[in-house]
Amino acid sequence: MFPRILGISAVCALFVAISLTQDETGSDTTNSTVSTCRPEFFNQTPKHTMCLEDSEHLLDFGVSEEDKQLILDYHNKARREVLPIATDLVQLAWDDNLAEVAQKLAKQCHMYHDSNRKIPGYGTSFGQNLAAGQPHWTRAMDAWFKEKDLFKFGENPNDYLGTNGWKRIGHYTLMISNRILRIGCGYANCKEVRYGTFYACNYVLGQTNFRRPYNNGTERCSACPDSCENGLCDCGGNFCMNKGTLDINTCQCKCQKHYKEANCSRLECPEKDGWRCGGRWPESYCKKYSNVPFECPYMCGTCPVKAGEV
Repeated sequence: MFPRILGISAVCALFVAISLTQDETGSDTTNSTVSTCRPEFFNQTPKHTMCLEDSEHLLDFGVSEEDKQLILDYHNKARREVLPIATDLVQLAWDDNLAEVAQKLAKQCHMYHDSNRKIPGYGTSFGQNLAAGQPHWTRAMDAWFKEKDLFKFGENPNDYLGTNGWKRIGHYTLMISNRILRIGCGYANCKEVRYGTFYACNYVLGQTNFRRPYNNGTERCSACPDSCENGLCDCGGNFCMNKGTLDINTCQCKCQKHYKEANCSRLECPEKDGWRCGGRWPESYCKKYSNVPFECPYMCGTCPVKAGEV
């Protein structure tokens, strides 16, 4: 058995959709004075987005129920109508946890991709689209969607757009990625700052493929005949935590080793790590290979070390 190499994650850049894998680690400590900095966030890192002070330039913020539906409808329409035809795109659902962190970022009144936005228990990567200066959500999403005019399915963006070509189509490819299942967004209106309006959307999972963000074929959602609804696979927002895999046809999760429950939310630690852990597989493999944290949960810190053990 050999370790599996982690999927490539995109590098953070301004106005670019990104996908970052963030380690599920933390330490026991007290809470911050920021009201949104709850222990589950602060214990990961005091620099978590939820632990940041709101900008002094903040005027108003929030996403209305009407805008939530607008955001979902816009994304799902874009996914439903992609060309070439997609066989495996899921209908996106709203996620309040993603939205909470996106909202906190928008309230900074500053345009940047945050690196500390992981959500406790999710155990997966996140994508993010940002926009600023637009008068409303439709115009913000139009700015992402218009990259469709540059995108060439199946081709390396560096070949047709030059070095770092993904930066010019990354918003759009994230919107139509077959890896994303949920979305949550935030908005802020700010005074005396550049742009004035700030839009942030977080997605789970993140994207890794800028050439083929989905699988194509001759019939929409043909990869999910049992869950197909109006051209998209509809699993009711089901999401498999901790790097579990969603079967888009049955809408059931296949969990990674030691994770239980229908959505892979519960960790059931084994008595000890596998025999390769700490020997053939050094601790450095924990971040290098995707399966090692599941095979070696104690060595990699997924499971807490038992009292009296080193």
